[in-house]
Formats: sequence, structure tokens, C-alpha cells
Amino acid sequence: METDPLHFDDGELEALCERAAVVLARTGAGARETTDARVREVPDGRTVRYYQSSGLLDRPARYEGRRAIYGRRHLLQMVCVKLLQARGLSLAQVQQALAGATTAQLEAAVREAFAAVAAVPAPAHPISPPLRPRPTPAGDAWFARELAPGVLVTVDPRRHPDPDSLMRRLAAALAVPVPSTPTGESR
Repeated sequence: METDPLHFDDGELEALCERAAVVLARTGAGARETTDARVREVPDGRTVRYYQSSGLLDRPARYEGRRAIYGRRHLLQMVCVKLLQARGLSLAQVQQALAGATTAQLEAAVREAFAAVAAVPAPAHPISPPLRPRPTPAGDAWFARELAPGVLVTVDPRRHPDPDSLMRRLAAALAVPVPSTPTGESR
């Protein structure tokens, strides 16, 4: 009988990275090639520490002397970061999508990725978790609109003063109708 792939007893950084590699291989997230050399298929210790400093991963569960000890939630966070990156999201977008996600939501996203891979023997694209981007704080509002099912486009109005026009041009380039109601935060 196979053990739960998400089972992770508290462990050190190296064990966390090894377990994440196993879980990511099972989701098919590593099957997508990326043109960005900065995006690693499987996170290493340096990447984990960067994710922590960026707020993508919680701080270690505890310390045993100088050794940081990580838990199951860290594994789930790391896998979800890589799943979202495999979809082409930037780290800023990943951070927004994972903000406030509970451990149960993270687990559901990873298990959905497992199920999708099992249902389709060789997916052409990585499986996306059911996490939705959250609006940014009101002082830093972005314009967001879903152009097609599962395609959410966000625009920084400080860089693009007419986001409606930009959305119309994007929709025309993609040959999709522009929905009239914005998704998430609007100006």
C-alpha cells in the first residue's frame, strides 16, 4: 500500500526539499519547460530561504539548536508555489494567489493536481491548483478582469492609465469577448 505522498513529519530543510521533489514529480509540474532560467523545477535550500523572506513560505515551525525544522504546511506551500509558477505566474502573482490560504486549501490544490494527472495519463500542460488571486490592499489597487475561464489578467493602473483600453486590445488579440464586469479589485 502506497503511503500518502503529502505525509511529512517535521524535518530539516534538505528533507523538505527532497519530499517536495517527490510530490512535484507526481503532479507533473516539472514537465513544463520554462524559458526563465531563474525558475527551478524543484526548489533547493537557497530557494526555500528566499521564499521565506518573500513571504511565500511560513517561517520554520521551530528550531533545534541552529537547525530549522519544517512541517507539512511548508511542504504544501512550496508545492503550490511551484504549481502556480508552472502555470506561468510570477512570484508576485503567486504571493497574491496564496495570501491567506489555509492548510486545507493548499492540500486540496495539491490533491486536485494529483487527481488531474491520474485522470489524464500525459498532460500537455501542468495542472493548476484551485487557488484564486486575491485583491491587493486598497492603497495599491490593481485592475483585474477574467478574459476567459481560468484566464485572469491584472493591470497596474500606475503603469497603464487606461486599463479598459488595454483589456480590449488583449481580448482582441486573443479573439475573446471582453466581459463587462471586472473580477476582483477594480480601480
